[in-house]
Amino acid sequence: MKLTQRRIVLALLAVLALLAAACGSDTADTDAADDTTTTTEAEETTTTEAMEEDDSAMEEEDAMEEEDAMEEEAAASLTIWADENRVESIQAIAPAFTEATGVEVVVDLVPFGDIREQIVTAGPAGEGPDIFAGAHDWTGELAANGVIDPIDVSAISDSFLQVSLNGFNFEGANYAIPNAVESVAMYQNLDLVAETPATWDEMIAACEAAAVENCVVVPGGGDGGDAYHNYPFVSAFGGYIFEFDEASGFDASVVGLDNAETVQGVQFLADQTTAGVIPSTNYDGAKNLWLEGNAAFWITGPWELGGVREQTTVANWSVVPVPAFGDNPAQPFVGAQGFFLSAFSENPLIAQSFLSDFIATDETMTAFHAADPRPSAWKAVEAEGDDVAAFVDAASTGIPMPNIPQMGSVWGPLGDNMLLVRNGEIEPEAAMTAAAEAVRAAVAG
Repeated sequence: MKLTQRRIVLALLAVLALLAAACGSDTADTDAADDTTTTTEAEETTTTEAMEEDDSAMEEEDAMEEEDAMEEEAAASLTIWADENRVESIQAIAPAFTEATGVEVVVDLVPFGDIREQIVTAGPAGEGPDIFAGAHDWTGELAANGVIDPIDVSAISDSFLQVSLNGFNFEGANYAIPNAVESVAMYQNLDLVAETPATWDEMIAACEAAAVENCVVVPGGGDGGDAYHNYPFVSAFGGYIFEFDEASGFDASVVGLDNAETVQGVQFLADQTTAGVIPSTNYDGAKNLWLEGNAAFWITGPWELGGVREQTTVANWSVVPVPAFGDNPAQPFVGAQGFFLSAFSENPLIAQSFLSDFIATDETMTAFHAADPRPSAWKAVEAEGDDVAAFVDAASTGIPMPNIPQMGSVWGPLGDNMLLVRNGEIEPEAAMTAAAEAVRAAVAG
């Protein structure tokens, strides 16, 4: 019985004792009245002593329960799954967390490509981690299946690039602590074209002036459809896949692949392919053309920075954002990576503390960036070099890649139909109509 309940019972007993005394005969003699008074006083004294003893016992019990809770917390542990780009940075901060809280931190190296599949089975079985690294486009599926819990970032939201938080927003709730963002930008061969173009018109004119064949290489043609790299053309004039709102996220019921703005952007891509500015090449073909010095611009992401820095064919190069389409800034897909909180964690409050107080810090975010030169989602981290800063600029105008489960129905229809456009096998309007119809059917089904 709780302390409050016991006090209520004892108080009721005292009241009943007083009532019993008051109900004696009005005609009783003075001695009887004195006896009743004495008895009542004794009962009150006994009751008070009992309550004091009970209070003391309950206080002792509360202290024991608090001590037990502290011992249980001290015995708790956190398990974290991290990939090779983050594991050492987390291992470095784990001892400080253990010293401050008494909680042991176990950091397991799990390849990034394996985490998503393993967490779906390990979590419900009680064998998964409390915290795990992942990509923002996992969010919708994992949240809908009850694998992850929301994370409150309201006190530190201003420290992140907004686009990174947008990426982990699902149905109005935030589901991760972001640490990195990425989007496509352009690697520019300065020996072929020295000036950085601000618009596509300027870039096309520069390509013509330099007489560079296959001037701008973009994956997604030849024999390899690529909806991701081609998305800047989908969004060039206001097109989109699913309607997006920063507060609520993506709405799969509103598909925009066949609207006039999307068709206009894909028509622009088709026109540049026909003109020879953009060749119809797959990923490896585009990469090789640029690395061999035969293309002025290559649209791809920061994951190629290491190889570009090591190659020797293109001596003078830089990274610049994808140029604007007229007055419209390019809007590439933006991916975000960060740390999720497992819904199956036995220590969610401790895990939240680790994320908020030890992951979301200047020191840890800087360490992540040093280990993997992708743009940081943490504003205070300075980009290492102008090339990384250019990717940050590119991401700042982009839109998060849809993180809802329905996005799985988009990659095939969009990539395949844009491949047909780039290979000259179908007109843009027909291609986008077919893609939209396929996506709507998949969402409805």
